[in-house]
Amino acid sequence: MIVTLYSTKSSTKTSIAVSTAIYLANKNNKVIFADLDTTQASASGWLDFRGENKNLVYIPSIQKTGKYVARELVELKRHYDYVIADCAGHADINGRSALTVSDLAIIPVLPSALSVMTLETTLNACIDAQAQNEKLKIMLVITGCSSNHLVKDTDEAKSIISELIQGTENFYLANTTITARKIWMDIVTQGKGITESNHQQAANQFNQLMEEIFNGTP
Repeated sequence: MIVTLYSTKSSTKTSIAVSTAIYLANKNNKVIFADLDTTQASASGWLDFRGENKNLVYIPSIQKTGKYVARELVELKRHYDYVIADCAGHADINGRSALTVSDLAIIPVLPSALSVMTLETTLNACIDAQAQNEKLKIMLVITGCSSNHLVKDTDEAKSIISELIQGTENFYLANTTITARKIWMDIVTQGKGITESNHQQAANQFNQLMEEIFNGTP
């Protein structure tokens, strides 16, 4: 299965991508990480930290770019249970190419006016990809949410996103949201995923999201 983390607006994309790969690897799946954001390569650096800790499940990471990205991802799929691809935070050719062969695209969206306003560009790229790849499913996830229940940004974002995807085929909005927490920054240099952290609330929240995406509907 090819899972692409895609967004034309920089968000919590890489954090979700790495933690998704680690979650799946810890479930005894054979996972490889394809870093398509070769300019920053932040995901590759994160997994390099991980490789230094022999107590953590090793996840191979490769960087891919250029006109053969789609073909190379399909080839990787033959040898791994999951290929997790992390794209740059803009509409680059690598990301668009990855969507044309992906089984699932996960789109993190911050509950901010700017992020939601630019979401339509991201969704249009996914719709374009579906013209070539009918099996592509898109799961939108609201991340970076406030822990203060009085802040209504998340509810407003849910409402706007639900309207945007209404009537579109194979587009879904996750029920589970991800709260902004410092632990997401702390785990990077440890090479860990959020489910390996000692922050139980953050780990439980992400486990719930993963269950919804991979074991729920769709």
